[in-house]
Amino acid sequence: MTGVAVGSGWQAYVAYINLGCYYLIGVPLGFLMGWVFDLGVMGIWAGMIFGGTAVQTLILAIITIRCDWENEAKKATAHVNKWANRT
Repeated sequence: MTGVAVGSGWQAYVAYINLGCYYLIGVPLGFLMGWVFDLGVMGIWAGMIFGGTAVQTLILAIITIRCDWENEAKKATAHVNKWANRT
């Protein structure tokens, strides 16, 4: 989903989503599972994967599904036409 979002020109959104998911959700969940629940390295990785990556993928999927792709295609066509007509 990150590739779709970056390819669509939403790099800033992806950066903020990555930071939020990994540092606000993944790291605390990894800490909780690794040390509080005494799962060690497996808990840290599980927290990062299920907390950070899963939430990031879910958010990006929702954004991608809700996007007006017809409008995005029109904008892309306008950009291509603008650059194609230059000499």
